[in-house]
Amino acid sequence: MDVRKIPLRSNRVREAATFRPYPEFPFATPMQLDAWLSTLKVSVLSALEWEWQRRFAIEPRIAGHSICFWFEKGAGTAWFGEPSNVVVFRQGDLLLIPQGVEHAIEIAADEDSHVLACHFHAHLSGIDLLKMLGFPWLVPYRRTSLCKQVCERLVREYAVRAPGWSSVLSSDLHSLLIHVLRTEPGLFKPRAGPGTDPDLPRLLPVLEWIDLHLHCREFTIADLAGHVSLSETHFRRLFQKVLGASPVQFIRERRIQRACSLLRSTDTPIKKISAACGFAEEAFFSRVFHRVAGTSPAAFRTLEML
Repeated sequence: MDVRKIPLRSNRVREAATFRPYPEFPFATPMQLDAWLSTLKVSVLSALEWEWQRRFAIEPRIAGHSICFWFEKGAGTAWFGEPSNVVVFRQGDLLLIPQGVEHAIEIAADEDSHVLACHFHAHLSGIDLLKMLGFPWLVPYRRTSLCKQVCERLVREYAVRAPGWSSVLSSDLHSLLIHVLRTEPGLFKPRAGPGTDPDLPRLLPVLEWIDLHLHCREFTIADLAGHVSLSETHFRRLFQKVLGASPVQFIRERRIQRACSLLRSTDTPIKKISAACGFAEEAFFSRVFHRVAGTSPAAFRTLEML
C-alpha cells in the first residue's frame, strides 16, 4: 500500500492583540502585582447561607480574619473603620471586610435579606490581601460578575465536603478575589498600612520564609534578620515600621491564623494542631489562641460565623 504524507496546515485562529484587555490597576505595575499575587495563599474558615430578618444588625466588631457577604436579596447599610465611613448595599452587591477592621451592618426595615457569608484568610507573604491592595469595601452588582456563582459554590462545598472540598474552597475564593482586582480597579483605594510602605519589598523574602516555617518552634530574630542581611536592631525597627507589629507579634498571629484554618478544615486533634503551628505546649497555645481569636480552639471549631 502506497502511504503518502499529507502536508498539514495550522492557522492561528485568533491573535492575542484581538482580546479585550483588563483595565489597568492604578497603584502597582502588572509585574509588581503578578509577583505579589504569586505568593497569595487563601484559606476558607466557613461559608454559610443566612436569612437575616429586617432590622437585623451586626453590632460593631473586629474580626481576626477577612469576611465577604454577598446579598442575594435585601438591602441595608454598613460602616467600616469608623461610623462615618458608611456604604449602602443592595441586592447583588458584595461586601469585603479586611481582617482587623472594625465594622457594623444593619439590614433595612422593609424586607428580609438572604446572605451568603464567607470567612477567610487571604495573605500575600503573611500580609492581609484586602488591606495591602486597598480592596473596595463594597463591590456593586454587575451582570457579568462572578459573585453569585462563586458564593453559591463556596456554600455548597463547605456544606457537602466532598473529596477535595478544602482545595476547591480556596481555589474558588482565590478566583473571586482576582476577578474583583481585574474588573474593578477603579474601586480600589490605597490605605495606610503594610501595602503602602516602600520598604515592604525588602521584607518579602523573610515573610515568605516565616510562612514556610510556622511549624518550627525555634528560630530567632537574628535568624530572620540574616535572611535580609540586616542587623537585629535594624531589622526589628524596619519590621515594626512596615508591618505595624513586632516580629514576635506577627509570627504569633500567623501561627494562630494557620491554626484557625486547620481547625475549620480538618478533624486533626487540637494537640496536633498546636504542634503543627509551632507551639510546644497545648495549654500555652490555647491561651494565645483565646487572646487573638477571642475564643477557645474547641469553641472556634464549632462556631457558626455570621
